Amino acid sequence: MDSLIKKWLPRLILILFLLLCGWIFSYLWKYIQPVFAGIWLAVVPLLLSILFAYLLLPLVHFLMRAKCSNRLAVSIVFVVLTAVAGALFQWWIPAFAREWNHFLTHLPDLLDKVSDWNHAIADWLSSMPQPVSIRIQDFIHSIQMAIEQRAEELLAGINHSLKWIIALSLVPFMTFYLVKDRIVIRDYIMNHIPQDRKKQVVSLAADLDQKLGSYIRGQLWLSAAVAVFSFAVLYAIKLPYALPLGLLLGIFNVIPYLGPIIGALPALLVASTISGSMVIWVIAAAFGIQMVESHLLAPWIMGKTIHIHPVMIMLLLLIGGELGGMAGLIAVVPVYMIIGMIIHSFKQREKEVPIDK
Repeated sequence: MDSLIKKWLPRLILILFLLLCGWIFSYLWKYIQPVFAGIWLAVVPLLLSILFAYLLLPLVHFLMRAKCSNRLAVSIVFVVLTAVAGALFQWWIPAFAREWNHFLTHLPDLLDKVSDWNHAIADWLSSMPQPVSIRIQDFIHSIQMAIEQRAEELLAGINHSLKWIIALSLVPFMTFYLVKDRIVIRDYIMNHIPQDRKKQVVSLAADLDQKLGSYIRGQLWLSAAVAVFSFAVLYAIKLPYALPLGLLLGIFNVIPYLGPIIGALPALLVASTISGSMVIWVIAAAFGIQMVESHLLAPWIMGKTIHIHPVMIMLLLLIGGELGGMAGLIAVVPVYMIIGMIIHSFKQREKEVPIDK
């Protein structure tokens, strides 16, 4: 009995402490939100710069193995990336302009289709029992109010969006200096780490590079492959806006399990404004894309880079979606992997370092 109390009492105290911190944080959120927004505005570009710098390091190391200096290797990588980005924008901007003009041309037809849906839903609700009809009408009304609120927030946040555009425009420059001065930054960090912790930090960094790096690179390559394949399939079935819809499918593919479903919803919405047969074609295309991604692309590109049970991933997605919305869905699995590796590192250290009694 005493052993059970000693085992579970600290855990219970920790849980109660976390709940208390959460309650205090929720109470003070309205006061600290402006400060948090300013910090977030600075942290996000830095995190993106670190991510891009990390992804570019293999290219820099490859050029350095080919007898290029660090400065020359970094310069070559960024010049090539700038040229590739310019070529892509030169092709994408006209393509998106054509898709946008097509959307504006057919916007009245889309609005007429939405109006027909409203009449059909109203007729369907009128034929149902009144309690059920009222509940469904309240649910639809709440969705409409949420959409209107999001639209108003979007229009009201133009000034805030300009701040984000300026902040994100600094990412390429921050990435360049992070890659160029990575050795100086590494030495600065290592000089401020206690001597008895350096071995643990180096081991943890190597573990993060092996597991988390493989996961991130694999996810990006997999998303790019899914985007290209989705565009080809949607273009083949003659679905309008195949390019942006294919890109959405690729972007949302980074979310495990739920991503393909979320990414397919815009394509189904567009197909529903055309015909029922097009909806069937899009469903079949989404199913085919998912099968190719699950059984061909994912095993080939990703391998077994993630060792998390599917039930745990689903729970993480619920938590991430509740805490951070779409960004939470994307980041929750990598964050969980990082926390797990840090905890494993401390456990290994406890086993290696004897505790004086």
